[in-house]
Amino acid sequence: MKKVFTIFASVLLVALSIWVVGVNFFHPAGAKAAPTCTATGFMRDNINLTAAMIPTNLNPNVTGSVNAAGCNIGVYYGPGITGTVTAQVFGANYYGVVNNGSHVTVTGSQIHDIGENPLNGDQHGYGIYFTEDTGAKGTITKNLVWNYQKNGIVVRGLGSNATISNNTVIGQGPVNYIAENGIEVGQGAKATISHNIVVGNSYTGNSGGATGSGILIYGGSCYGVALTTGVHITNNTIIGNDLGVALSNLDGNTCIPTFTPTNIVVKNNISTNDGINNLFGVNLSNQSGGYQAGVSDQGDGDQIITNSICGLGYTPTTPPPYLYLIDTTVTNSPTVTGNTSCLDGSPITAPIKGTLHVHAGKRPGVSI
Repeated sequence: MKKVFTIFASVLLVALSIWVVGVNFFHPAGAKAAPTCTATGFMRDNINLTAAMIPTNLNPNVTGSVNAAGCNIGVYYGPGITGTVTAQVFGANYYGVVNNGSHVTVTGSQIHDIGENPLNGDQHGYGIYFTEDTGAKGTITKNLVWNYQKNGIVVRGLGSNATISNNTVIGQGPVNYIAENGIEVGQGAKATISHNIVVGNSYTGNSGGATGSGILIYGGSCYGVALTTGVHITNNTIIGNDLGVALSNLDGNTCIPTFTPTNIVVKNNISTNDGINNLFGVNLSNQSGGYQAGVSDQGDGDQIITNSICGLGYTPTTPPPYLYLIDTTVTNSPTVTGNTSCLDGSPITAPIKGTLHVHAGKRPGVSI
């Protein structure tokens, strides 16, 4: 029963956050003057992306309101700067805040309306992006991120390292045009992810068997990148996502779970979903249908311990759809212990490897 009240309090906090956003930020945003968009030299999709603000060593901090309408990026940090963003950032079509090789603290900020207008299926539109290009470091804490097109918070690449804590990240809810992720860490980056609220990353479309993830960790040669290891995911509240926590470290051309220890810890989180919205998350030749899980693990030696998971959307049933409280059917040597239902406190037993999912390789569910 205690867990029920915890979830209820978290939902109220999210609702209050949305209300505050609506009162304080939506209306003033339209009154801001259009920015000057300056080329950054940061390339994506063969475009030299422009930014509304480019901090320097002389002026490294950003405060106030950054209207990036017409620009690709709201705030762009190139290499070698130490700075802080405490601001409202909105209107860019590619990224809200980019850290490309600097040490940046993003705290107490409101980052919203990042993507095309209207939002569509193009694979950009990140609220906060610590890039894989040159190694990005810093802290992402106490921010409110919403109305992003693809990802809320992203940290990628060898040499990148971030503390991600006490943020509220709000996806679009069930949509059919893109598979969103709330918080994503991948390509060998290091991170701790704790005390965040992540809500509403859910995909209803039928393209590529994709799913939306609340928290996604990925890596391995299957993706053409480094493994992502040692990430700690603790004390988060994760509501209404196709996959609450998704771990996907896959190797080789056949995309099997790596046999290199990944040692990711998923501990003391609440993951709940009352909807069955994903209808095409599994589309392999021998199985089709939706795929949802409170925690989904592909890796080696990961630990899934003392989490609370519940909701109709994660309650196993005769497939399709493929629904799991904890899915360890395609992973190596996981530790799964002490997990309980957030409805009644009853223990959760992970499925035996090979049940339901008979394919030994990559699930096509995660969308990076």
